[in-house]
Amino acid sequence: MAEGGAAAAKIALRQDAKDNQYDTLDEIWSRPVPPIELGEGVVAVTVEDEERKLNLNKLILANGNAPDEQRLAVFRKLLSIIGIEQSVADAVVDWLDNDDSARVGGAETSYYMSLPYPYRAKNDLFDTLDELRLVRGITKEAFEKIKPFVTVHSSGMVNINTAPKEILMALSAGQDASDGGEISSATADQIIEYRKETPFQKTKDIGSVNPMLRDLYDKTRFRDLIDIKSTVFHVRSMGDFGGTVRTVDAVGVRAGNDIQWRYWRLE
Repeated sequence: MAEGGAAAAKIALRQDAKDNQYDTLDEIWSRPVPPIELGEGVVAVTVEDEERKLNLNKLILANGNAPDEQRLAVFRKLLSIIGIEQSVADAVVDWLDNDDSARVGGAETSYYMSLPYPYRAKNDLFDTLDELRLVRGITKEAFEKIKPFVTVHSSGMVNINTAPKEILMALSAGQDASDGGEISSATADQIIEYRKETPFQKTKDIGSVNPMLRDLYDKTRFRDLIDIKSTVFHVRSMGDFGGTVRTVDAVGVRAGNDIQWRYWRLE
């Protein structure tokens, strides 16, 4: 039953790909669906695009030895917004980069090997989001706070049609942010209200919300971080039959009208 729910989500995502070239929170895959009763069983399915989040693996450049300073600034701001110490950003970069030189506030193998249950810094990309719990400073409480806003499966671009308020606010961070202005709480609310009635069909359409956002788009790297469509989707499908429950937790990549599963776990 859980696998059937995941298959239904796949069909919905394929159908949506034929409808338009952008993704919003009011589409066949993104609308809340009540549990479906099938005889003695119940299936509950949720689908969430991963492009509404920040991809932690994109914090490091392709060569693996230096951070992407723009995305790192956005991540730092996100941490500040949700109440987590910004030093966590340095620890995440150290986990990802391919050297053993710890950043200020970060940690490399020498730190992790000194723990009661020692292990080595990975110095490579995250394979799953749960792996973040191994990083210095990521307590259980911090993990639960950050989990809704980050991913390790996405294109690396943020869909401004689906991103939550906290992500929208963080996106205006960076070295050239002063050239365009800051996305405040009020401005993020404006974006969210605007897109409900008028979804962004091109990234530059965000400039129609207000003049500050037009300057931000025209004068800064903000435009290099955003998109209006999603390509990676997180599907959770729970099947309950007579009290026996199984859940499929999966991530699929949409290319054209096809969905390819990249991650699949049965819980």
